[in-house]
Amino acid sequence: MSIDAIMVMVVVGLFVVAIVMAIRQAARKRAGVGARQSKPPRDPRADAYFRAMFPELQPYFHPEKVVRLVRDRNGRAGVVDGRTWKAPEGFETVAAVAVALVAGRERLRLQDAAGATLVEFDYERQPTGAALRIGRGKLTAVLDQQTNPRVRYWHPEREFKWSRKGGWQFTTPLADESIDSDERGSRFSSASSSSSSSSSGYGGVAAAAGAAALVSGAGGAFAGGGASGDWDAAAGARADSGSGAPAY
Repeated sequence: MSIDAIMVMVVVGLFVVAIVMAIRQAARKRAGVGARQSKPPRDPRADAYFRAMFPELQPYFHPEKVVRLVRDRNGRAGVVDGRTWKAPEGFETVAAVAVALVAGRERLRLQDAAGATLVEFDYERQPTGAALRIGRGKLTAVLDQQTNPRVRYWHPEREFKWSRKGGWQFTTPLADESIDSDERGSRFSSASSSSSSSSSGYGGVAAAAGAAALVSGAGGAFAGGGASGDWDAAAGARADSGSGAPAY
């Protein structure tokens, strides 16, 4: 075979490789765009409701921040009593996280640049994520699905469920049914309540949130209250058995 023929074959081969690489790169870009589009936009109405109904979780425990913190913590080896790590994932105003063992529990302290404690909470690593105990409340993050992590918060007086794709579901003393909020809007789970109590605009949700904030300390039974305690106990049993938290 002549040198000219070999050169032609090399050129053709390089041309084919370039085309294949271009096709693969275009496919990766399309997949990336699809993944970004599959994530629903944040709903400002739901975020307003979350801020008003759950003041004890502000400003550090939005579910997105909880997910990033849990991934950061669970991805670190050798986290022991007295250790501190800088720039935790998900927090713009937190400089470091300090670890302490208190009564056999791991306690995390979020610190500012001067080393002062901003907030502290007990942290319990679980097979599919973690549980964070903050005062009387408990946040449970489930990360077994990378594209759709889930967070649930239980408190004796109110609770919510959140997933990245499904949005929010609030259960509060104001409602006989849970309130769902996602990219389609905010509404009661029960169709019978939606005509008088659902909100399709920011003003309605904000008004409900403001009213809810006034009575959030009233206590008492509300929809899901009994089930919440059962879920909390059952989740603990499942965590001990290694089966993880329940699916939402």
